[in-house]
Amino acid sequence: MAGINSLGIGSQVLTADVLDKLRAADEASIIKPLENKITLSNQKDDAYKLLDSLMTTFKSSASTLSSENTYLGRAVSGNTDAVTITAESGSDVSNFNITNVSIAQKDVWNAATVTDKTKAITDLGSGTFSLTTDGNTFDVDYTSADTLETVRDKINEAAGDKVTASILQTGESSYELTITSDTTNQAITFSDTNDDSDANAKSLKTSLNLNNIQPAKEATFDYNGITITRSTNEISDLLNGVKITLNQDQAATDNANISIAQNTTAISSEMSLFVSSYNALISNLDDMTKSDRETGAVGIFNGESFVKSISREISSVVTEVAGSNGNSLIDYGIDIDRHGVMSLNTSTLNAKIASDPSGMELFFRGDSTTDGVFTTLNDKMNDYLGYKKLMSNFSDQLKSEKDSLVEQHTRQTDSLDNRYEILQKKFIAYDAMISRINSQFSSLQMMIDAEANSKNN
Repeated sequence: MAGINSLGIGSQVLTADVLDKLRAADEASIIKPLENKITLSNQKDDAYKLLDSLMTTFKSSASTLSSENTYLGRAVSGNTDAVTITAESGSDVSNFNITNVSIAQKDVWNAATVTDKTKAITDLGSGTFSLTTDGNTFDVDYTSADTLETVRDKINEAAGDKVTASILQTGESSYELTITSDTTNQAITFSDTNDDSDANAKSLKTSLNLNNIQPAKEATFDYNGITITRSTNEISDLLNGVKITLNQDQAATDNANISIAQNTTAISSEMSLFVSSYNALISNLDDMTKSDRETGAVGIFNGESFVKSISREISSVVTEVAGSNGNSLIDYGIDIDRHGVMSLNTSTLNAKIASDPSGMELFFRGDSTTDGVFTTLNDKMNDYLGYKKLMSNFSDQLKSEKDSLVEQHTRQTDSLDNRYEILQKKFIAYDAMISRINSQFSSLQMMIDAEANSKNN
């Protein structure tokens, strides 16, 4: 305080130390309780953030288990080297057998070997070489100057959308032209306008001496004993959402016994996440609202009825019986011990799912007329989370309480500052008055002492 260093010089009573002690006493009774409440309010903010995060995670688990997509996942077993089956989400659940696989093939032709792919083809005349495939004919004009390389390039330029011509080096000085259809089950035929009447100017067709080393053919296989034919090795029009890929010809004794079933592994994993998020939420709620008489420990939200109600609301949904057959989560391997800790027996869950997958889905997520347990739980969590929902309102309440405390703290601090600024001025004035009185008394005392001494003499 300004001028406080000289306070008490006159009176030796109204000192700065007295003001400090008075100020400390007032701060202890007025300011410190407010600061403690603000500290508690900050701790509540941190606890709220944790609670909101745990609630969001728990809702995510409930939402996933209430979603139709969770139950549309499919698991495929029975694939072999000859057959690969993939199933989209929501595809038909089924079991079937595939045998006698004969894969579709492209049409492949090769030409006679030459020793130099860059030299003109021997005895080649001129004309037009034509390739026909998939209902399309492609013309290639040639001359006696053409080499194996130029013939390849002309074929690719003319018919590149349907066939592919390439040169293979089969030996140190051996080259072969190959012509391959770009799709399976599409045969290639060849014709030439040169009639080979001149032995020294032969047609390109004759000069190439093409040989069909792999005839085009369609795919065939038996599906549950029924012969199926397709022009491709990838069949996606036989079963809804199921793709059958034929990889190689199947041995006569080989069978592909395929099973397409609900993906119970995904559901089991989601249930494990649900159990973990439930335990984390309930455990922290217990800590936040506890009141231990023996130890005196009190949770940060012990006095908040709203927070205490969350555990009750969630537990009531989790433990309720639902469904026409009276199922509960206990029937699916969920157990809650006397301490409120949830556990999951995956064997019980998987066995229940396998025995009645449709009943499981009905109990978990419900249908158009019935809410499943996780749909109900997700709806309950929707009441808590989101804009202007219960958790948001509770956050606003905490903020309002904190703002009020901060405002009170500022107001009371300013009030004390004003009070002690005035009190300091009064102390200084009183100290000056006492100093003058002391001075006057000292002069009077001297006069009295002088008069007494004169009479004694």
